[in-house]
Amino acid sequence: MNPLFLIPVVLVIAGIIFMVIMNKKHAAAKTEIDLDLERTKYDLHKEEVLKQDFSQLKQWMKGKSIDAYTSGSVPQTKANKVQEVVTDGIKNVALSAVGVKLQRVETECFWVLSGNDLHFFSTDAVGELDEHVVFDNFRIEEAQLEYGGILKSQLGLYSKSSEEYLPKTHIITFNIDGNPLALEIHDRLHYVPDPTDILNLNKQLLTRAKYQVVGENFVKVLQNKFPNLQVA
Repeated sequence: MNPLFLIPVVLVIAGIIFMVIMNKKHAAAKTEIDLDLERTKYDLHKEEVLKQDFSQLKQWMKGKSIDAYTSGSVPQTKANKVQEVVTDGIKNVALSAVGVKLQRVETECFWVLSGNDLHFFSTDAVGELDEHVVFDNFRIEEAQLEYGGILKSQLGLYSKSSEEYLPKTHIITFNIDGNPLALEIHDRLHYVPDPTDILNLNKQLLTRAKYQVVGENFVKVLQNKFPNLQVA
């Protein structure tokens, strides 16, 4: 038998062994993360993560306070697809007033609560600022908030066992000149592993925990300031 034919078999077996080993290491590393303990360090994590990993938000805010922040996205549901058709004739007039396109934004987005204003940032393909939309307290007081579940668009990128790392969303809907504009708020910051930390599971999981602690507090802080956004 040509030994070259054995190479794919060996690679498959090696891959399976590697996955088994990594799954065991992942399970062991998870036991060392106490998420409830990390939640008690919210203020510390909020400042640390902002400074070390998301300093661009400070730059984009141009000196304004950052009371809370998290990741976000533009929803793409059947309802939105219908909305795009129905409002096609007016979206350039009404919705462009706040600078948000109805079509799906696939790039990274962020929310920042600053005083009584909500800032929504979308980025381009290389992570540079693309759009900056500000919703003032009058817009927020007329807005509605509902739980949106797991971010469906990312399910295909993860195994079932990894769903716990997918962001859960709240959908905030603004009234823009009589037309609804829905945007998603994530309960954690978007995490991209540093290539140098691929095998450092402890660091990865701790970073994920910090990102979750910071992100999940965003809605709480927002609701405390705007009681109309309480979810039934």
